[in-house]
Amino acid sequence: MAQQAQSVHDLIVRQHHTAFSCRDWDKTKSFFVDLLGFKVVGEIERRDEADLATVTGLPGAACRWAMLELSGYHIELFKWLTPEGKPIPIRQCDIGLTHICFQVKDAEEVRRRMVAAGYEPLSEVQSLRGGRAKPFYCRGPEGVIVEFVEYPFGA
Repeated sequence: MAQQAQSVHDLIVRQHHTAFSCRDWDKTKSFFVDLLGFKVVGEIERRDEADLATVTGLPGAACRWAMLELSGYHIELFKWLTPEGKPIPIRQCDIGLTHICFQVKDAEEVRRRMVAAGYEPLSEVQSLRGGRAKPFYCRGPEGVIVEFVEYPFGA
């Protein structure tokens, strides 16, 4: 007889990180560190401990790895060496994780700087929910969609 599912909400402390897998390590790391201002809090050139293969379910797993942090939010960056991943384009309407988001002070200025850095916004800054949110989406490294949103009246 199956047991009734019990919530785990009382065991969750806080959100910790979003994992990001890339092909171009230098460009992707530069995007998060140099452009967005994340700090590298840990980095390993080749991670291949046996427990990594076990926890990921990837026999023989080996990767380049870094943990990046900005204001308590972490990006766990991977470049898989073995097995090598394949790019799968994701659109906002596809099933699964579709984008990451950063709250910003000035969406128009962020958009200007992203364009100057060579990244492709998907639109102009929009006014949504009666002006309570001013977001735009941008295609970042490896095609990842990054949302930047300004909340003029607070979050």
